[in-house]
Amino acid sequence: MQSKSIFRFMAVLAALIVSLAAYAHTPLKTSSPAADSTVAQASAIEVEFNGPVRLVRLQVMHGEVEVPTEFAVNPEPVAAYRIDAPDIPAGKITVEWAAIGADGHTLTDTFSFTVDPNAAATAGN
Repeated sequence: MQSKSIFRFMAVLAALIVSLAAYAHTPLKTSSPAADSTVAQASAIEVEFNGPVRLVRLQVMHGEVEVPTEFAVNPEPVAAYRIDAPDIPAGKITVEWAAIGADGHTLTDTFSFTVDPNAAATAGN
């Protein structure tokens, strides 16, 4: 009987540790342009996290070609970043990012959006 109690305690403790570890990370909250959206134009990438992070990498890709940005690593953790990228072309754009959370873990992810100059004209039709 005591071994079942110990097993239950260990299972609850493991679940708690996993959920705390997940909470310690600071995932992406929002982006602009939004993931999977279509916009008429884009000249900057904005990312907001659930808490302060150090954004250490942000690449904007158009297919296999990297789009130039004004990204620079900020030594201070903040929750929101705006990275100017005035030459984002039409087509599918993928943003690849990496950040270091408050717990020291590196987070990486990607999101995509589409730039279609006709998007504004067709959105209301």
